[in-house]
Amino acid sequence: MEMTDENTSTVIVNIHGLLGEQDGVQIEFEEELLVEEGEFVLDEVRYQIVRIINEDVEHPLVYVVVLDILSQT
Repeated sequence: MEMTDENTSTVIVNIHGLLGEQDGVQIEFEEELLVEEGEFVLDEVRYQIVRIINEDVEHPLVYVVVLDILSQT
């Protein structure tokens, strides 16, 4: 069973890389982790947030770089 903190709030964000691709991935993200230079793991890949754009967008745009691939299958 997975334990969740009831005080944790989430926000829907659009994740983009820095290569100029137009398509992003929309995910639900814990609001307290949504900080520039913050790191997170998604699908066995560790990312760093390099820029967050909140102005004039429906959902925040989060630009990331890949730091590490945690599992090689």
